[in-house]
Amino acid sequence: MVAKLAVRRGGARLSTRRKAPARLRVGVIVGKVFDPIPQGTQDRNFPRRFKVLNNTGPRASGWGGMFQIDAAVALRVARLHPDLLAVDIIPAKELSAARLRRNHVTLNFFYDVVMATYAEGRARGKSVHSLFRNPRLRMWPSYNYYDWVCTKPRYMKQCKEAGIPIIDTIFVEGGLQPARLLRQIRAKGWDRCFIKAASYVCFGNGACHGRTQDWIDDPSILQKFASENREVKDFLVQPYTLKPNGKVFDEVRNFFINGQWSYSVYTDGTDDDAVYEQKPGPLKEATRHLSERAFAEVLKVADWHGKSVVPLVCRIDVGVVPDRTAPKGFRVFLNEIECEISTWLPRYCPFNLCHAVADAAVSKSVELVERSLDAGRRLPDAADLRRIIQLLKVRLDGCGGDA
Repeated sequence: MVAKLAVRRGGARLSTRRKAPARLRVGVIVGKVFDPIPQGTQDRNFPRRFKVLNNTGPRASGWGGMFQIDAAVALRVARLHPDLLAVDIIPAKELSAARLRRNHVTLNFFYDVVMATYAEGRARGKSVHSLFRNPRLRMWPSYNYYDWVCTKPRYMKQCKEAGIPIIDTIFVEGGLQPARLLRQIRAKGWDRCFIKAASYVCFGNGACHGRTQDWIDDPSILQKFASENREVKDFLVQPYTLKPNGKVFDEVRNFFINGQWSYSVYTDGTDDDAVYEQKPGPLKEATRHLSERAFAEVLKVADWHGKSVVPLVCRIDVGVVPDRTAPKGFRVFLNEIECEISTWLPRYCPFNLCHAVADAAVSKSVELVERSLDAGRRLPDAADLRRIIQLLKVRLDGCGGDA
């Protein structure tokens, strides 16, 4: 906001402008339509442009709902320190390099290469990819960590080497060769298996599943799949991992906020409505323990300007299969690692997730901007930023680290 002052000099009336006080500018990229907050917890002045209208019933996206967690967190951050923080809420369609440059740091809660490619095509996907790769745009998650999450073999191999159990996997590199792959599958003795593109995919794109014998009897099935996905170079091939009742395994999704394990949510492998906070007990503890081991690997990769940093939000999905031969009656294994650009399931969180992440987002933004300055990055209003950062740190310390 700019204030105008009228000044008379030599009889002439001049209009001068006083620059608005500098603030730390935080961008937040939003656009989720599948991750609603609990009913009645939304900001009373939730802007209409960030509401997801007509998102209920059988046609709803994901868990439906009008008020989504990404926009809710952004609004909460904007309310916390309005004199020192300016929040720029960026819908996916407005994301650009110019918009990112205006902010001292931008937190990406929704829109990435995968979503851009899926919704708007390869050209837009490549454009968004270039934004992630440019450290001068100061967008979190940083590219190396983001790529590690999106390129599944990177984290799967690292975690496997660390002794963390994963599903037995054939890593296909350099393109799919049907005859060679079929020999590998037969050597594994898998009756049925699942083939999927290994990097930058969602919603089952680039995937195929079936019986090994069917592929032996009709080689054209795999040949056709390879031809249709000839531009994809890397694949993951895994056996069907089923429960004793023949259904797909379940997951317990574990969430870390600013480095601390915070909550876990059970999701059924086949029933989308069977979702709830994971109940206390051996299963909760086992999945938490495995997720903490995986998170230790996350910390080896997550960085900001080349130095290690703790992610704001991280989700680690642990697969669960009942097994009477196992000591506790079940087996657990790492299934996926996700960054902030994922589903957070706030309606199944035992505390107000919006408030918790907003508080953490303020402290994380301060940390990232200060690190950018320390790394010698050129930031707008750099002369004022150090002062603003110190004022915010004093406030955060006075709140016990919370905003």
